[in-house]
Amino acid sequence: MEFGQTLAEYVKSITLDKVPERDVQVAKLAIMDQIGVALAGIGEDPGVKVQAIVDRCVADEATVLGNPRKTSTWLAALVNGTLGHTLDFDDTSNMGHPSVVLVPAMLATGETQNRTGRQMLEAYIAGYQVGESLARIVPRRPDQFHGLHSTAMFGPLTSATVSGRLLGLTDIQQRHAWGIASSQAGGITGNFGTHTKPLHGGIASQAGVLAAELAASGFEANPDAIEAPLGYIYSVVAAGRMEGVDVNHAVSALAQWHIADSWRLKKYPCGYIAQGAIDAALAYRAKTGHGLDDLTSVEVRVPHLQPYFRVRPTGEFSGKFGYEYPVACAILDGTVLKSTFSEHAFRRPELQKHLGKFKTVEDPASAQQGALGALVIEAKGQTTVQPIDIPLGDARKPAPPSLVIEKYLRNATEVVGAQVAERTSKMLLDIENLPGIRPVLDLLSKRT
Repeated sequence: MEFGQTLAEYVKSITLDKVPERDVQVAKLAIMDQIGVALAGIGEDPGVKVQAIVDRCVADEATVLGNPRKTSTWLAALVNGTLGHTLDFDDTSNMGHPSVVLVPAMLATGETQNRTGRQMLEAYIAGYQVGESLARIVPRRPDQFHGLHSTAMFGPLTSATVSGRLLGLTDIQQRHAWGIASSQAGGITGNFGTHTKPLHGGIASQAGVLAAELAASGFEANPDAIEAPLGYIYSVVAAGRMEGVDVNHAVSALAQWHIADSWRLKKYPCGYIAQGAIDAALAYRAKTGHGLDDLTSVEVRVPHLQPYFRVRPTGEFSGKFGYEYPVACAILDGTVLKSTFSEHAFRRPELQKHLGKFKTVEDPASAQQGALGALVIEAKGQTTVQPIDIPLGDARKPAPPSLVIEKYLRNATEVVGAQVAERTSKMLLDIENLPGIRPVLDLLSKRT
């Protein structure tokens, strides 16, 4: 049987009664978290600029979060995906950032097709499973898939899975949708630290919605595009380096229910790799009471330094993709928040005069000092080695539901107020029993 046909049959077979309860619960938390971080991204430059372009288009189909005005399904996915990745506060997994792609597609297609909450949750799980399975075809290499952003690489196919499931595509239509989506996959990590990084999430979600709708209309692609010669795996995932590539890895990964085993919540609005280092800096500050004035030098030693995490902090966006800036802010402020990554916070003299003390070092031996490396801090004539541990929210150290709910309430309250935030949190946590998503979206778009 062709690989695409195997995937299509699997996608159609997923029902909640077949999914382990812990994975269902994590999926619901992930959906709620993603909607919250998208709301928190409202008002930031990337979303504002994309919304301005979208406002030129006339449609009344699907909701843009925080905005009473609707637009087309794929443009709603574009805006909501961009909003959801703007702060880099969204979840991660082996396929990159899963929910920033899956949830906008789920909302857009689920709303316009008037699907039940249960159907939408099943579609989200199907998209997540396909993404995790595809991510296992080839290991994540040190260059992060030869410079391609994994979210933008896997995202079009995962969002096409969500929308295709909600549209009720046949097996062959779903395979055509994946073929169409395959030609829209990819985004370069060289754009990290700019407006275009969050746009990757929006484009990937939009691509899948559009691909599924085209396939539903009879639009065709190579139904075997994923595994075909010169197809998606060869050209995008492996980039011609096919040694060791085996689609059987993806097939064997189906129905392994990777959600609870791979989902990673972010506590801080910046690159995931820095989450543990921020925790280490906060622990050091609490233990010693030292501030930046007390420090002579700080080395962030990590076993492996991803190329995109070598960015030196120069401002609002690039400060999210390095270690030095968020670690320095953690020691200075005792917290790392959305406002930490503002131009105002970056330009503070009390911070700028100390940033030169911070340095990131790739040191394989640092894995013996902490699970993710260590902070080596010189202060007042003493050297402290502060281990960087696996952060709370990692699949290996799951966040309690209360932490996810608290994060959602904080993010949503900024836009819709505490009462609506509380009400929608309860609705989303009970999504499988909702007759439809429109009442939730009416509240979150301020239509009611």
